[in-house]
Amino acid sequence: MISIVIPAYNEEKTIGRCIESLIDQTTDKPYEVIVVDNGSADRTFETANKYKDKLDLKVIKEPVKGRGSARFAGFRKAKGEIILSLDGDSIAPRDWIEKLTAPLSDKNIVAVTGTGRIEDCSRWTNICFDIIQPTAMVAYRLFAGHFWLTGFNFAIRSDDYKKAGEFNPALLSNEDIDLANRVNKLGKIKFIRFPVIVDGRRVKNGFLKGMLSYLPGYINQFAFKKPQDLSDIR
Repeated sequence: MISIVIPAYNEEKTIGRCIESLIDQTTDKPYEVIVVDNGSADRTFETANKYKDKLDLKVIKEPVKGRGSARFAGFRKAKGEIILSLDGDSIAPRDWIEKLTAPLSDKNIVAVTGTGRIEDCSRWTNICFDIIQPTAMVAYRLFAGHFWLTGFNFAIRSDDYKKAGEFNPALLSNEDIDLANRVNKLGKIKFIRFPVIVDGRRVKNGFLKGMLSYLPGYINQFAFKKPQDLSDIR
């Protein structure tokens, strides 16, 4: 059994295509999809529920806002032996489940993390993101000694997730990096260059501005132990 957890905040416009990308996955493994509506002010909850007759879908509400609390709630509901993480603005390739779960047949691998790419910005911005995002993951590996778990594209065994202490529900962001720091102590985090499509809204107001906006929160949280986040926690 595979579980896919999708946190969503005001994703009325994107949650439909996200769920649709999971309907005809090329896998013979049974899987469930759990959408966590994280206090949305739009019709995210209602839009997601429209797909209940097309796949094994559960849509739950988590009123405490923040990516940490949303992922924590979704993973707590998951029944699968393996849990995959996706975001509400992302689109998974048809072989996404197979690609992410295959490496976990190796017992030395605890989790698998992938990359992202964008298609909805300028050609130059798309190219920059598609090159820099996976490059940053490799650079982080050299710095930290392991890969981070990309919140919009990773898989982990349920037992190992629990052994690592689960997501910290108090974190507004960097919850995936925080989890990776603990998962790494259990075994190898495997990196694969296999992207999901993510929304380019994070960099539409300037590529460098968008990417560098994550840096202060990371430094405050991991260097100074003072969780600090973007003004827009999504």
